[in-house]
Order: sequence, then structure tokens, then C-alpha cells
Amino acid sequence: MPLNIHDIRHKIAAFHYEEDEKVKTAKRKAAEETLPFILERLDQQVKENDGYFYDGTLSWADLTFVALLDYLNFMYKSDLIENYENLKLLEKKVLLLPKIKNWIERRPVSEF
Repeated sequence: MPLNIHDIRHKIAAFHYEEDEKVKTAKRKAAEETLPFILERLDQQVKENDGYFYDGTLSWADLTFVALLDYLNFMYKSDLIENYENLKLLEKKVLLLPKIKNWIERRPVSEF
């Protein structure tokens, strides 16, 4: 699981930070072709584990994935998980945890 999160971040960052527009376009196309493969499997994993990545209970993998989503969506310029129902439900569950919800409501506004 942690490697899958890294794979997603790496594929998106590869084109986001690329300065050569031709290379950037090619890297984005490659990401758009491979990310669904990873996201489909993660979505299925969450479905098979009662709404979480592991053992039907909240883990650091769930927290890490949801924590990175804003950053990934910012770089991707789209909602990365909009077509993945189980990942969307996981995101909602994590963001509704009282301490996380409280922090999101009061955190400083930033570009990221």
C-alpha cells in the first residue's frame, strides 16, 4: 500500500514539475494511462476490507492516502478519485474524524 501511494505521487509529480512542455504532455499521458490501474485496485482493496485499506479498521495507510489527496488533486488539476466510490467513502470517513475535521475547519488557507 505505501508503495502504491508513492507510485501515484511519483507519476503525477513527474509531469507536474516538468518544465519542457513536450515532455510534460508525454508524462501526463503516461500517468493518465497507468493511474486507473492503480486506483482500481486500491478501490477494490478498500471495498474488500470494509471501507479501509487493511483489516476493516483505520490505519496509517488510510490517513496517509487521504492526507495526500489535496496535494495530488492540486497537481493533477482534477479529482483523482472521483470515479472510485470506495476511495471517496474512505476520504469522507477520514475527513469526518473529529480531530481531523476540526483541524481542516481552522487550518490556515494555503495554495496547496
